Amino acid sequence: MVVLEQYLQLYERDSQLVSSAWKTFHLFFYVIIAFSGIAGSSAFSQVVLSFGGNCVLHSNVTFVTDKNDNGSSFLIIDCVKSEWGKQSDCSFCQYVPVCSVIFSIVWITFFLMCGRGGKTARGLPQPWRIVLPALIFNITFLGVALAAACKLQDGINVFCNFFQDDMDETNCHDLARYQLVEGNTGLMTYRYMKAAQISAWINVAGWSMSVIVLLMRCFCAADFQLIEISVLAPTPEQEQDLSRSQDSIEGGCEDMNGQGDVPKESQA
Repeated sequence: MVVLEQYLQLYERDSQLVSSAWKTFHLFFYVIIAFSGIAGSSAFSQVVLSFGGNCVLHSNVTFVTDKNDNGSSFLIIDCVKSEWGKQSDCSFCQYVPVCSVIFSIVWITFFLMCGRGGKTARGLPQPWRIVLPALIFNITFLGVALAAACKLQDGINVFCNFFQDDMDETNCHDLARYQLVEGNTGLMTYRYMKAAQISAWINVAGWSMSVIVLLMRCFCAADFQLIEISVLAPTPEQEQDLSRSQDSIEGGCEDMNGQGDVPKESQA
């Protein structure tokens, strides 16, 4: 046979042949995103409440001496003299994790409704169609989550630097010795700060891993199978053999037809 044309073509793989690990990884990282978003938003909300609802990011907080009923002195925040950060920065860092929780639940629902991938009759038809929209959205929101984490990290670092310079402290952990608004202790506020930072970077890591898994699924074409298609044509010798075979078949058919004709008897 002579090969006239040869090419590769993708066909939808049967759902049973698609590894369930793809779907498992998608769900796993979205669960991490949801929990880190809840933790980050809750922790940073407590930080904002500790400073009386004022934005602590990029702020220069002033402390003054006060005395309690027993006559012992302690340091509290002077909200009037303090230079607070932009409220929009704190709102951005507080509500991006909330959006992460909402969007991760939405994508968890979508991937649960879909099958493993490929071609299936269960759930949504052709579940591989959700991969590209998920990839575009994840890349977009990864940038948003990264911006929020960087803004939070930088804002807390600026606050700690001002705090150490103004109060002659060695590090931000010394905030534990100060009395904050609403009766919250500085130690708990410092722990909430660290929890908010860690949760923000875990959230970024979750979106990053989700993007990586989606990219790998696209590059590996896990939902498809590659089939090689060849268009063949017979050689001249094969054409002659084929024509001889056809002639012999036709001749055999004629002989059979001739034997089947029985001569009629002549009447006297």
